[in-house]
Amino acid sequence: MDFKMSFKINFKLQDLNKIMPFGEEPHFNLHWFGLTDGFLWIDAEDKTIYEYSKAAQNYFDNSSRYNDYYISRFLEDFSLTFQYIAEPVPKELYDIVDRFGSILNQWAELHEDNDEDDYTFDNDYYGLWEWYGYRSFDSGHLVGGPDISFFRYEDNIKILWEGAGVLENGEYIWTAPKGMLEISYKEFVTETKRFFEAFFISMDKQVNNALSKDWKKIHLDKERLVKENQERKQIFRHKLSFLDDTPQVTDWQKIFVLYRKMKSDLYNI
Repeated sequence: MDFKMSFKINFKLQDLNKIMPFGEEPHFNLHWFGLTDGFLWIDAEDKTIYEYSKAAQNYFDNSSRYNDYYISRFLEDFSLTFQYIAEPVPKELYDIVDRFGSILNQWAELHEDNDEDDYTFDNDYYGLWEWYGYRSFDSGHLVGGPDISFFRYEDNIKILWEGAGVLENGEYIWTAPKGMLEISYKEFVTETKRFFEAFFISMDKQVNNALSKDWKKIHLDKERLVKENQERKQIFRHKLSFLDDTPQVTDWQKIFVLYRKMKSDLYNI
């Protein structure tokens, strides 16, 4: 019996013959980033992040069921969060991560008509937002793309996503527009490393195939392609190493001063 993981990052690289070059004729070109064109989706127990709804597939006239973009974009955005993800979040904040954004918005609304303290409040607002924002990334390259966040506490991690964009007819773009999954931190790290290794095994094959292909009018610097593939691998492997540490990157004293200020303003406590 196959063991089904509750969290799994899936991908499939596009066939070389179907990858569209950059630029315009007669100046078509391709590079490493372009060769990462493919499909990406994330299993989160019984939900799937980055899976288009049937209504969205029809609306966009899109034959793809999943996020179809350059997978390097996901790697870059995701890996920027690793040194923050590895740092445990205090339990009081961990317990409210699923509603922290809405509480922060309430605080902003409370101050929106107070011109006298705009500057001070903006500094407080963004200062408090930092710990949350550094553990999150958006999918701004996709229409209605989800924001995805990761928060660790001891040996657990919560994965949150929200991409509640809707079509003109009111139907959601994604099959799972919003959700939260809590798993062990060990499972998260194991799967993230597995994805990294699987992606670069596929990219090694993609690069080798690209080297042997006659690209005709499309310019591809093959020597640079080989070097960049190795450079990217080293960069992402270095970022992966953050997940095995427990860094101290957040000024939690500053965060809790602002957090208490927010609660005082909202709840008089």
